[in-house]
Amino acid sequence: MATRIHRTLPPGAAQTFAWPQLGPPVQEIEREYLQPHFPREAAPPVSGDACSAPEPALPLEELRARHGAELEAARHEAFRKGVEEGRRQGAAQLEASLARLARSIEEIAGLKPRLRAEAERELVAVALAIARRILRRELHVDPDAVLGLAKAALEKASLREVAEIRLHPSHAAPVRSHLARIGAPEAIRVHEDASLEPGAVIVETARGAIDASLETQLDEISRGLADALQGGRA
Repeated sequence: MATRIHRTLPPGAAQTFAWPQLGPPVQEIEREYLQPHFPREAAPPVSGDACSAPEPALPLEELRARHGAELEAARHEAFRKGVEEGRRQGAAQLEASLARLARSIEEIAGLKPRLRAEAERELVAVALAIARRILRRELHVDPDAVLGLAKAALEKASLREVAEIRLHPSHAAPVRSHLARIGAPEAIRVHEDASLEPGAVIVETARGAIDASLETQLDEISRGLADALQGGRA
């Protein structure tokens, strides 16, 4: 179709031209042809949450209250755990202390017999030390006190077997007088030995020497007491 533009028309001479419509309107064509072939995409269903309005922010006081409650709950939980841990550690320490106490009791129970034995030995030693001191003093004060030792030695052997009696010079005279009183053989010689301490009495016989000295007697007493204590503990 050809058209021509008239450039020389006077002002106001242009008129609107309405083109005649051929066929049905465009809207009807879309409904008839386009929609069956190209259906519009269905809009996704809208949930109630999506449609609901956004949650409003909590007030400051409510936030503080919630934070305080959470902090208090955390504090109570920490306190509970601390109490449980303290109880556990306390129970462990108590068990260890009881074990040490049981060991101490066993040690004390085993220590008692040993302490008793040591105390008995010390008591015997003290008693003998006191006796030794008293007897030595008696010998210095009274030289005739040695006669008891000499008599004990002579009783262990026959006078006919005695050859010599050795003792400290301070005790010689009382022993000679005693031998004369009991009618001892004149062959028995009283030997004054300055190397011997006061209280020493040694009787020489044909079968050997008899030591009746004070220290020897005290040593025998000490051994006898020790044996008696040992036998009593057994």
